[in-house]
Amino acid sequence: MDMEEHQKLNRLSDEDLLAQLEKDSSEAFEELYIRYKEKLRSFCVFLLKSETVAQDIVQEVFIKIWLNRKQLNTGQSFSYYIYTLARNQSFNELRSAKRKELMENMLLCQQTEMDETSAPDTKMIFDEYQKMLEKAIASLPEQKRKIYQLSRDEGLSHKEIATKMGLSPHTVQSHISDSLRFIKAYFVQNADVELYVVFIVLWMN
Repeated sequence: MDMEEHQKLNRLSDEDLLAQLEKDSSEAFEELYIRYKEKLRSFCVFLLKSETVAQDIVQEVFIKIWLNRKQLNTGQSFSYYIYTLARNQSFNELRSAKRKELMENMLLCQQTEMDETSAPDTKMIFDEYQKMLEKAIASLPEQKRKIYQLSRDEGLSHKEIATKMGLSPHTVQSHISDSLRFIKAYFVQNADVELYVVFIVLWMN
């Protein structure tokens, strides 16, 4: 984008740029990126205390903006929308890091409390946990499974999932709550004590 084009787009409001973006304008997308990237980066650094992770989050947010450019008429300001995306992505990152930290601490405690010959094979325990979680998810009804995966694996908000699947946000929230209860019950019924402890550490925080 040349300087003259940038100056022309720079005079437009966010709403005008979104209207062009909906028509696949890469120039409008670039202008929004220039307009918000540093603000979002600073915001994410404040939340995450990591420049590298913050930059990754900003890239993920703008990728999501481009992929969802046809559905960005959210009924709220674009500024609010994009900061909400960045916040949600940052919180997902923090939750993921916290789960990993708790998992590592739990396994370290187990290892230090046992002698060398009786220490559990932690990789095997974690592999078994992952297999059981996959089985639990696979046992969900198709719609609940898809909603759960959009939420947990792709990090979409309830509103984004609702738009994508033609449902109300309340229905999406209800499906996710049902899925989480089902997965917990699945572990209660099928996991041994060791696997259930891993489940509690990774999920109940």
